[in-house]
Amino acid sequence: MSRDAFPQDGTVTAPRFTARALPADGQAVGEGRQFTGSTLHGWSLGPMVDNAALIVSELLSNALRYGLGALPSRHAPAPALWLGLLRRRGTVLFAVCDRSTAVPELREPDYFAQSGRGLHIIDCLSETWGWTTPGADGKAVWAAVACGEEPGSAAAPAPEPAGERETAPAPCELVGPLRGARWR
Repeated sequence: MSRDAFPQDGTVTAPRFTARALPADGQAVGEGRQFTGSTLHGWSLGPMVDNAALIVSELLSNALRYGLGALPSRHAPAPALWLGLLRRRGTVLFAVCDRSTAVPELREPDYFAQSGRGLHIIDCLSETWGWTTPGADGKAVWAAVACGEEPGSAAAPAPEPAGERETAPAPCELVGPLRGARWR
């Protein structure tokens, strides 16, 4: 079954996008949560910060544990992870890019284990989630969450505030997760 993270509903809204490189170490999750919270507050989406922080934490934790762990040893210094947020047509898309070609696998959790429930949390808190088809530059794992339309969203797009957009490398463009994505 195929689902679209941004269903066509006839409305015209100005997308908002921001991305940030994060260190491929223990600080990535905390920095990602802080970045997500400040971005959502800036977009007047404060009520969704707690759930979004959980989603981003799990996406980043999985990228650190499985995405970077699956890289061959020739990659001595771990490459940065990219976290991106895209708001469009009543949905916020959270995406984490890593250089691994290993794809996420939703498994039955071991109820006695202390880990292994991250994708279940993402599955419960998002409308849909998936990943891009892995390529030579890796993949993006993403989750889409409904957020409601912006006031006046049918009007002409407002200019994006200066400094909100950071440049992400080509393999981690947030448009990518919607092309060739695998759907649950």
